[in-house]
Amino acid sequence: MRVQLQKHLFRTTSVVIVLAALACVVYSLSLPMGTLARPGAGMWPFLVSCAMGIAALVTLVTEKDSSAYEPLSKRTWIIVVGFALMAAFVVAFQIVGLTLSCLALTVVWLRWMAKESWKVTISLSVGLTALFVIGFGVLLGVPMPDDVVLNLILGKGF
Repeated sequence: MRVQLQKHLFRTTSVVIVLAALACVVYSLSLPMGTLARPGAGMWPFLVSCAMGIAALVTLVTEKDSSAYEPLSKRTWIIVVGFALMAAFVVAFQIVGLTLSCLALTVVWLRWMAKESWKVTISLSVGLTALFVIGFGVLLGVPMPDDVVLNLILGKGF
């Protein structure tokens, strides 16, 4: 029974991804779309959801067997944990801003999930966080929620 389940699990996964993509498309349509020249809040989620759904549909239609897929194991749950971490990042981003949420996500991801050394974890986490804060917040001027860390650095308090 387990072997039979393993054999067809890739189809179930594709169906789940298609359904998730459809849900994301529906949600993104509730946001302002804008135009390609001036995208609204719903444009990128819509495009990414469509691409995700199309890729899953192609996989569902073209794949004939599961021989190219890694079998399920205890390590497979790391994917679920990764999605949970991304959801936690979104919540933390809205509460404490980009700096702290990005730093926490990259530290947990690199140290616990990727099993990197502390030296690599700290240097990459600080570097990526700085890159995102400077790139999106400063250079591109993307509107962000209040950032606890930046407010402390700039002397604005909490």
